[in-house]
Amino acid sequence: MMKKRTAQTLNFKGLTTFKMIGVVLLAGSLLSVWPGCKDGSTDSASAPNRDGTVRPVALEAQPLKPAQHAMANPLLASVWKNAQWFKLAKAQSSSSATVHTKIAAAFTPAYLYIAIVATGPYQGAPTAAADNLWRHDCSEIWLDTSRKQNGTNFFELVVSPSGRTHGVWHQSSTPPTPTSSGAPDLNHPYGLIPWNIKGLVVKTGSGTWRDRNAVTTVVKIPIASLPQPLRFISKTGGRFRINVLRYVWQPNAAGHRKLTQYSLFPVPLEAQAFAPYLMGRLALISSNDANLALRR
Repeated sequence: MMKKRTAQTLNFKGLTTFKMIGVVLLAGSLLSVWPGCKDGSTDSASAPNRDGTVRPVALEAQPLKPAQHAMANPLLASVWKNAQWFKLAKAQSSSSATVHTKIAAAFTPAYLYIAIVATGPYQGAPTAAADNLWRHDCSEIWLDTSRKQNGTNFFELVVSPSGRTHGVWHQSSTPPTPTSSGAPDLNHPYGLIPWNIKGLVVKTGSGTWRDRNAVTTVVKIPIASLPQPLRFISKTGGRFRINVLRYVWQPNAAGHRKLTQYSLFPVPLEAQAFAPYLMGRLALISSNDANLALRR
């Protein structure tokens, strides 16, 4: 349920302040459930890397059959072994830390599934406040499944390696746009509404990937529990907006913690909230898709 607080408009001037929580009370009626836009674009992944991952043109979510069990360790479950995996890349402005992260996606009419496999230093935050999880090692799933997909409504879900989550609905009266220099506009006002996704399920595990210990996470997102403007019908051919980030916090030589950011689609460090237009494409593909057949 949405937590109602004092109405306010947020206008942030620094990158690290965008995670502060405020609420804009929304006026007027909200959009009903809709099937997603079909913009005529074609989505295909580039050639695989040596580890089987690819650099994404779009994040392709495969349809799940009723008998397929997606809430299982993605390093072991056949449903994830046969999926298309995409690798997260390090932001250029990050530190020298090197870890590896890959993700895959699947869907049913009612749910969107995101599987994450991550190596390297990856520690949970069992005592941190929910709205402070992003200041610790975590993954972030960003979704714009609204009708317009122009950045006026999008969702941020923070997931810690221990399975804790925190959801925030981002809402703006006008679409965020870059400045004349191409950088994100850090002065663009928007509201943040803490949002508990009813029925959200997170399954964590462990294993080995690329000869290193890995932490696994599968997130099951019930579409009907998203904020009203972001609810949609999962049908083959749907096209939405998404990004997946990973934050790794490590101490530097001076003893201060340094953030390294990895992302599915390139976005400046800590700037995704100001640049929803940099989200990539989420494509709900068919089980008969030719690309999928070639990958198996």
